[in-house]
Amino acid sequence: MKNPPVVTQRILKSLTERSELHQWEVLIGGLLHRLELDAESRADAERAYKSLGDSIASKLGIPRHDVIISPQGSMATQTTIRPRGNTNFDLDIFVELLGPGYERLGSEQMFSMFGKALEGNESVTGVPQPKRRCWRLPCPGKSYYFDVTPAVKGLTYAGQGMRVRDPDIEWAPTNPRDFADWFCEIAKYRFQFSEPFYRSLAMDSATINPLPSEKIGIDDVLRRAAQLMKLHRDNMYWEASQVDKDTMPISIIIVTLAAQAYDDLRAQGAVFNSPLDVALTLVEKMPEFIGCVDGEYKVLNPKLAGENFADKWNYDGDARAKQFGRWHTMLLGDLEKLTHQSPDRVDEASIRKVFGTAGVDAWNLSRPAAPALLSGLISSGLATANPKAPINPGSSNTLG
Repeated sequence: MKNPPVVTQRILKSLTERSELHQWEVLIGGLLHRLELDAESRADAERAYKSLGDSIASKLGIPRHDVIISPQGSMATQTTIRPRGNTNFDLDIFVELLGPGYERLGSEQMFSMFGKALEGNESVTGVPQPKRRCWRLPCPGKSYYFDVTPAVKGLTYAGQGMRVRDPDIEWAPTNPRDFADWFCEIAKYRFQFSEPFYRSLAMDSATINPLPSEKIGIDDVLRRAAQLMKLHRDNMYWEASQVDKDTMPISIIIVTLAAQAYDDLRAQGAVFNSPLDVALTLVEKMPEFIGCVDGEYKVLNPKLAGENFADKWNYDGDARAKQFGRWHTMLLGDLEKLTHQSPDRVDEASIRKVFGTAGVDAWNLSRPAAPALLSGLISSGLATANPKAPINPGSSNTLG
């Protein structure tokens, strides 16, 4: 590694000396699982998602096969987390319009036509609201809302043929499916943990009664680390000034850097003691993958040449770069302070500092799993619904 994971080593040394490493993995895993979209809402969103493509095709008067609707962002990578407070889940949808003629429309005309096609179903999806690149469907009475981004083929950007409306530059290139492919391919990799880890898991599993339908692997580290980081970020900036909120680290940068750090550890053939060891190490390594050439910051889209996710970092007087450093330092510090306590006696203020108010509730619900140690991750559904590959496009898609 370029730099030894100093904070990670301190945390793991402390937890190992106190024989509390596995307990913390159980509790954090259970907490993150409880902050996901619940099964009932997921099923309801899935039904709405499946019917959306049919409705759009009908309203636009084009064949159903010319409307390809896919999840994108945290939906496609399965790193969604429950927002703080009464805010609903943001479920991102990507709609490719393949019908003839759409590539010849101007971006504003295409965007307006698509918005019209979303009307007429207000009792279910609410009144469509225009955003920069998407239309928001508020879905009244639900625990989620859809952000629906229309895209058309036409101009080619480094081999990619999709583009979306952008008020500033008219058209912007995009390839969310390729990015999800890249992320999910990296997330497939499973590290080999040390022998003591497997022995402890075997001993603990004899005392556990797994919950049905939640037998998912305990080692989907990349997705869980991304969830933890986004949750901490959201909580840290909840009461921040608008200036700080406008420059806080965006999810695409967090997810990209996390995946690059994880993949680099894979390439090194690293061996770890436990899933928490991997998660903490990749978090600490993330800044190594922020490029800076001639004073220009770069966090490049790995699947779309020329797209720089950190482009705005170069035009704000270093505000976003400094906020990333501030958040990253705070995250490591908060995790170290939190895990310095015993999981049986941790105070709620420490939980709230990292995971927010919703995290306190989820933590309390997760606490009964603590005596079960690491094998409890299976019964608590640590990696529930995490796919081995991104969700495929088409009308048969599901949300997870």
